[in-house]
Amino acid sequence: MKKISMIVFAAASLLVGVVQAGPLVEVTFKNVGTLPANLKIVTSNESSTYQIANPKPDQKVDPGATTYAKVQRVVSPDVNAAMVRYTIGSKTCAFGTTFQLRALPGGITQPQWTKTATPSGGATCTANITRTNADYSWAVEFTMR
Repeated sequence: MKKISMIVFAAASLLVGVVQAGPLVEVTFKNVGTLPANLKIVTSNESSTYQIANPKPDQKVDPGATTYAKVQRVVSPDVNAAMVRYTIGSKTCAFGTTFQLRALPGGITQPQWTKTATPSGGATCTANITRTNADYSWAVEFTMR
């Protein structure tokens, strides 16, 4: 019985060491258009972002309104990402933000945050990183017209 307990404890210890979350990202989407914006999940990255978001972004965002989500992936403490896509009629904005702690020569690490806003159908999209923190968490704001 003692041997089984030690094996279970060792296995649990290994699992705890493997499950480490990357830094949290707070995502704000603002609809600055005149019609409602609708969330549209197209890619696997958008799907996984929606599945792990807490709270989840709203499916429909009225003109002048915002929606908010927090995303934290359990892949590595050195990476995180969030991707969302909204449509207004035939206009689409695909948004993304990532974090990576890059290893440089000499054992130095460098944090790197990115943001993207890809328009189609005549949409106007913006992405801005509004805050970065010492623990590498960050906030991003996406807008669509």
